[in-house]
Amino acid sequence: MDLNGKIALVTGAASGIGAACARRYAEAGAHVICTDVADEPGQQVADNIGGRYRHLDVADSSAWAALAAELADDPGHLHVAHLNAGIMMGLGNIAEMSDEDYLRIIGVNQHGVVFGLRAAVPLLEAAGGGHVLVTASMASFSPLPLDLGYSMTKHAVAALVRSAAPNLAKQGINLNAICPATVGTGFLGGNRDRLEAAGMVIMDAEEVAEAAMAILDSGLTGECFALLKGRQPEPFPFASIPGSDYRSRR
Repeated sequence: MDLNGKIALVTGAASGIGAACARRYAEAGAHVICTDVADEPGQQVADNIGGRYRHLDVADSSAWAALAAELADDPGHLHVAHLNAGIMMGLGNIAEMSDEDYLRIIGVNQHGVVFGLRAAVPLLEAAGGGHVLVTASMASFSPLPLDLGYSMTKHAVAALVRSAAPNLAKQGINLNAICPATVGTGFLGGNRDRLEAAGMVIMDAEEVAEAAMAILDSGLTGECFALLKGRQPEPFPFASIPGSDYRSRR
């Protein structure tokens, strides 16, 4: 996708994958709208790439509505929405998960994608079509016993991408998810060296940003792209439902 002169929105852009993707889109010529709740680093990222910064709590539907109204008045329209914001909580014992814990992680990781997609679709349609990319995770495909809420919400957004994409394609909108393995972001809590010494393979956020560009260029929609260090993003081969062809065999 040619991003030169286009407008791209990135949530969770103050650090990590979001900041790397915002920089990469700007390098490709896009004007990037960076959003986050961490205002100082978010503004700094925007300033460094010649973009705009907006405070946005992705779990707040009214905040999304306000941002969408602002962007609807922008003559440049919106061409790419990268719904990247996410959190981890590190809770592996379901009995210890409080209501507050549960609502917080589904608010950011799941509601943030639903509200963001709902806000972005009319804007993208007004621009004649565009792309939505959701940052999911390898935890979308497999269990993560150390963080139940994270795995649950990443499974959910992968299902949303696969389910919403066919109808959005009729409106000229491609919807995909990028699902990286472990990335060297703040999620690691400063433990990257220790984890790599123990044999864990960790990729840099810039590698995810390059993969994001490749997905935007792919022409595909409704895919959840698995991303491993040193490899190109690949659509994950979801298995068919056992026995789903039983009628044709009768």
